This record gives sequence, structure tokens and C-alpha cells, in this order.
Amino acid sequence: MAAETDENSSTLSPEAAFAVLGNETRFTILQTLWELYEPDDPANVVKFSDLYDSEDTVTFSDLYDRVGYGDSGNFNYHLEKLVGHFVRRTEDGYELTQAGLEIAQAVIAGTVRECPSIDTATIDEGCPRCGAPIVSDYENHHLAVSCSRCSGIWQDSTGEHGVLFTLPFPPTGLSGRTAEEAFHATLAYNLNRIRSFIDGVCPNCSSAVEESLDVCTTHEPGDEGGCPRCNRQHAIEVSEICRQCKTVARGPLTIAILAAPVVTAFYYDHGVEHRFASWETFRRAQTVDEEILETDPLRVRLTVTVEGDTLRLTLDETLNVVDIVRGTSNSAQ
Repeated sequence: MAAETDENSSTLSPEAAFAVLGNETRFTILQTLWELYEPDDPANVVKFSDLYDSEDTVTFSDLYDRVGYGDSGNFNYHLEKLVGHFVRRTEDGYELTQAGLEIAQAVIAGTVRECPSIDTATIDEGCPRCGAPIVSDYENHHLAVSCSRCSGIWQDSTGEHGVLFTLPFPPTGLSGRTAEEAFHATLAYNLNRIRSFIDGVCPNCSSAVEESLDVCTTHEPGDEGGCPRCNRQHAIEVSEICRQCKTVARGPLTIAILAAPVVTAFYYDHGVEHRFASWETFRRAQTVDEEILETDPLRVRLTVTVEGDTLRLTLDETLNVVDIVRGTSNSAQ
């Protein structure tokens, strides 16, 4: 790859980034460079490492012709606004930086240009609570899955029952997939992101994340819906927040604990292949027992049961496992 002639890419504040990108010509430049971007080019796997010669660079005149802008001087002005952060200038021409690529990918993924919807569909999986058919619906870039019969896992803010989960899913993920395939892809997409959060890394911007527990200490879920206080069946919920890009994830602690290696090993010992990023994780999480042992300091215990054997994990307020006990389901507490 040719040596970079610019200084290191500048750091832009959010306000400056929005100002730079708030122009149709600049977006067209990014889109044109993205169309020339070849994912098979090994230089793009280890971008800017100079281990490979890039084939994606384009000269000023070629880029100008491809964009189809009428004034070369004004075109250069807009291009220079992008150079340094969203576009890289080399001796051979111009190419996207990682930031520019991610902006283009966000647009192509449909998160800022499309709002598709798919028909409500029955999924060939049984509700983990009652076994009845489950139903999926896609709207506002989210897949919502509900039970067709029981009160589900959550009671939403409108008082509706039957909600199992509502998870974000980029619109292009629907392309070429049936409703059932989109259902499984949504779970894989989100649970892989949750695993990244659990490891302390924001899946969007790679920043450190803050992790906390939301504990309903007066938890009383009913058969007809969630707890009147927290609107959910589970008492303990994990919150993962990235303060840099404001990405957030919330969900039952009974799901998060199933990412722990000790749990995977426990299932494996019983001949069960446990893949975290799957519907099976969501289904198994509904069978994990949760118990609040102490509130100050916080101690909670989760119990996973397989074929009569139990794995009891005690966690503190930082979600560190402080005690592990294996036994049978009728072992002494």
C-alpha cells in the first residue's frame, strides 16, 4: 500500500461529524468509495497495516467523474472536508477510512434509509413457558416475538401481555430470509452483541461499558402477567451501557449467566451442546432459578438444572461469581 500523505486522522466531536456529513455531495462521495470497496481485498482485512497493496484507491479525476459533480473546485472542497477522518488520501488516490466505511455500512444496512416491515408470522417454536405457538412481527427495525396464548415474559408499557422479546435487527437482515430464518438471525445477532457487552466491550464502538443490576426486591409475578412493580417475570435484570456511543442492552440475568464458561461446561458434561447465540439460550434461561440471598451487599444465586443435576452460582453486585456448587436438584440448600 502506498504511504499515507496525510497526517493521522483527526478526531471529530459528534457535532463536527454531523456537520461534515450533513451534505448530499459528501454522502455521495462516501457511497462512491464504498461501491469501489472490495471486501475480498486482503488490504481491507488488515486496513492501513501496509502488509498488502490496496486495490481500492481511486484518483481525484476518476472519483470526480464517478460522482458526477459539475464544479471540480467545489467538489474538491467537499472532498477535503472528508479527508482525514472519513476518507484517506494516499499517493495513489482516495479510499475510505474505517470511520467512513462504518458510516457507509450504516446507510447500506438500512438503519438510516429504510423502514421495512414484514407480515406477522407464526414461528415453528414453542413458547418456553407454555409450549404454545409463538408469533413474530417486524416494525421500526425491531423484531417482536410473542406467545399466542400465555402472558409471556414481559408486560409492555401498554399493558399488553404475551411479549417474549423485542430486539433490534437491521433491515437488510430480512433480505433473502424467511420469517423463521429472520427470527433465528435476530437472536444470533443480539446474543453475540450481548456476549461482547458481558466481556466489557461495546459492540458498536469498542469502548468500555458500565454494567449494573436492576433487582426487584418485592417481586411478585402473576400467571396473567409480569410483576406489578417491574412488569416482568424475572426479578433480576442486567443493564449494559456504553457512555461513549450510548448503546444500551438490558435483559434477564438468567440469560447473561448462560454465557459463562462454567455453564457451557455443565451442559457439555450432560451431553448437551450449548450455543449461547441461539433460541435455546432464551428457552433455557426461563428454567434458570434466581434467588436474592442478600441485599447489602448484594448476593444472588442462579441455579441451572440438567437431568436432575444442579449448578448453583452465587454472584455479587459486580456480577462476579463468588461461589460454585454442583449437586442434585434435591440437594440441601
